[in-house]
Amino acid sequence: MSDLRCVSVPNESLLTQVGELIAGGHHVTIKVRGNSMNPFFVDRRDDVILSPFTRKDLKVGAVILARDRDRRFILHRIIKMENDVITMMGDGNWRGVEQTVPEDVIGLVTGAVRKGKLVSCQGFWWGVYSAVWMTLRPVRRWILAVWRRL
Repeated sequence: MSDLRCVSVPNESLLTQVGELIAGGHHVTIKVRGNSMNPFFVDRRDDVILSPFTRKDLKVGAVILARDRDRRFILHRIIKMENDVITMMGDGNWRGVEQTVPEDVIGLVTGAVRKGKLVSCQGFWWGVYSAVWMTLRPVRRWILAVWRRL
């Protein structure tokens, strides 16, 4: 039996290394932390697969890991693209947005492991669910309130 230990690494160190791996052409899987992407990604339960990307991949509906204008690491969905400004919002948020630029995008979420099952974040049904969720933004507050109580 192996002796497993849990080590906590600051986001700054970990995600900087993740960015270097992705820039080198690797795919990286990390555990989701935080509730801002509920109900799509659940804190400490789900993993996301971050992949290299091209500028063409950065479009409304895509989920990205990026540094926002305050230099914080953010894993959120693109809700608007205007010139070179990317506006992001967490699926678990009903207000508040962050902005970044393409040069500060670290990786594109191409897959997830949800409840132990691999899910593509680039398939038809993922796109449908994402589009529906984005259109529900005006009533997201109440949907999330019910979801959090389940």
